[in-house]
Amino acid sequence: MTVSDHSYEDLLKKAENFVRDHMAGYDPSHDWPHVDRVRRVAIRIAKTLEPQPDMLVVELAALFHDLDDKYRTESSPTLSDLLSPFLSHPCLTSNQAELILKIIPNISYTSEIKSRSKNQWTWQDECKELFAVQDSDRLDAIGSIGIMRCSAFSCKINRKLLHDNEDDGHGAEDHFEEKLLKIRDRMKTPFGREEAERRHQTMVSFLESLQKEKELLQ
Repeated sequence: MTVSDHSYEDLLKKAENFVRDHMAGYDPSHDWPHVDRVRRVAIRIAKTLEPQPDMLVVELAALFHDLDDKYRTESSPTLSDLLSPFLSHPCLTSNQAELILKIIPNISYTSEIKSRSKNQWTWQDECKELFAVQDSDRLDAIGSIGIMRCSAFSCKINRKLLHDNEDDGHGAEDHFEEKLLKIRDRMKTPFGREEAERRHQTMVSFLESLQKEKELLQ
């Protein structure tokens, strides 16, 4: 093992420990296991792409991807400040650090929609490192795991699980039509599209079963 290998492992271990501690208090929809799943699948996706993306950028972007998310507050440090100890690591170049900082705010479905509506989507159409992390994060939002995460986050924000005529469009059930069933068509990689199709059908089957159960209440 070379010195650079040791440095690589040192950086990843420190990053992993930081994220694990940082997310210790998060609910199960955005906890450390979610990040670890995104990291593992992002690496798997990246290995299927040609030319192969920068694997260090992919792994670090995946590890850090939820540090710039809905849980941040006005008093939270900026993403750059938060990640400064890691992005200044000797085994990371300035270009790699800059790319990681560019990728993280552009991973989410919402950020892509907003950027495209303003015709601001440029480098993102060519960035394979972004594709790998983005597809991985989206896969974790759908299918069986996605259903459980939707329920977990709904509990976190006190959102009703089932559609309620007195609260139209604000239940977890509504979130499927609003967002989750659209994710399949937003995938960027062949691996992502194939796996998203399978997970999409899982959600369709779930919603059909849910509807049958709700019919008993009528």
